[in-house]
Amino acid sequence: MPALAVLPPLSPWSDDEDVASPVCTEVSATLPVGARTAFEAFSDVSQTPRWLSVVQSARVCRTDAEGRPLMVAFLARLERATIGYSLAYAWDATDLSVLWHTPVGGSVHISGEARFVPLSPRASLFHYKLTLELPFETEWVNASFTGNAAAAVASEFREHLRRAAG
Repeated sequence: MPALAVLPPLSPWSDDEDVASPVCTEVSATLPVGARTAFEAFSDVSQTPRWLSVVQSARVCRTDAEGRPLMVAFLARLERATIGYSLAYAWDATDLSVLWHTPVGGSVHISGEARFVPLSPRASLFHYKLTLELPFETEWVNASFTGNAAAAVASEFREHLRRAAG
């Protein structure tokens, strides 16, 4: 199995006692499309605002030779704020997986991974892991994302795929 491209180093998580610890959530969910189709839909990061309710905009800043995004700038709507952040991506089209994280030095720290496993030509298993460290209290985050952000993302992505196939 080929290794994913190496991403730049992750931002160091804060050692400041006044800042909340990173929250890591992960989930596996079945999707109503094949793994390759799901991977390609997920890799169209500029369309994320159409299916992920907290993302207001996504602007692809840099792509790889296959046209997949390597750096994307996002605006996210929260309960009491809008935040901007960028994510660096590393794609593996053979393994149908992707890693991402915020660049070093930002106040928002996000990292994650997604993997798409074939179950049949029309179904796949979506493994999704998300780690968040935000520079404010959790009551600023949308209620649907405070309990299990990974589950919320997986649910919204699955519904997006159902609508697209329907």
